[in-house]
Amino acid sequence: MIVQIYGITRPDDARVVVDAGADHAGVVLDEGLGAWDAVDAGAAREIIAELRGVTTVGLTLATDEAEIRRTIETLMPRIAHVVRVTAAWQPDAVAALRARLAPVELMLTVAVRDAGAIDTARRFADVCDYLLLDSAHPATDVVGATGFTHDWTISRRVVDAVTVPVILAGGLGPENVAGAIDAVQPAGVDSETRTSRADDRRRKDARRVRAFVEVARRAG
Repeated sequence: MIVQIYGITRPDDARVVVDAGADHAGVVLDEGLGAWDAVDAGAAREIIAELRGVTTVGLTLATDEAEIRRTIETLMPRIAHVVRVTAAWQPDAVAALRARLAPVELMLTVAVRDAGAIDTARRFADVCDYLLLDSAHPATDVVGATGFTHDWTISRRVVDAVTVPVILAGGLGPENVAGAIDAVQPAGVDSETRTSRADDRRRKDARRVRAFVEVARRAG
């Protein structure tokens, strides 16, 4: 079971993730697109330097290929997490991007709003290394880092429909991750908002990060 923790904005929180034994850690570069968990390039490098033994995932919200590549070249992660292209690009364009980013692996977000997510996942499964299934905010329709869960029965159908590893995201924390794993049977799980501190969502709660990793390991 891959355990991924997102929204690392400080080096000391990176150490929390390492100490908890997570597999992946997500870092969001500030691309001027309004991400509340974004950091500048200097901070990103300091964070990544602390993620020894953890696979770094670098997120981009861009849909322009040049901007995507600039972000990935700045972060130099093991995995490029490209959030919005499944809604904007065709699979052959994603395949070309994947080839240009190699040896960096490619993770694509699929928003689970309804059963249409299954068809989207099928279309893009062969041109990426991971699919991440995430929730759309019910009011704003923003995808990712919303704290909301989605219909896990659809996510399970995605897992059954594709062979690429699927990481389940969307409102997961220590309290519900075991149930999510049981319902969906994903290759991995991701947490951001529900492993953040109550007083500052840009900071990680060390106790909740440890609990999330431990519960996910047992359930997986």
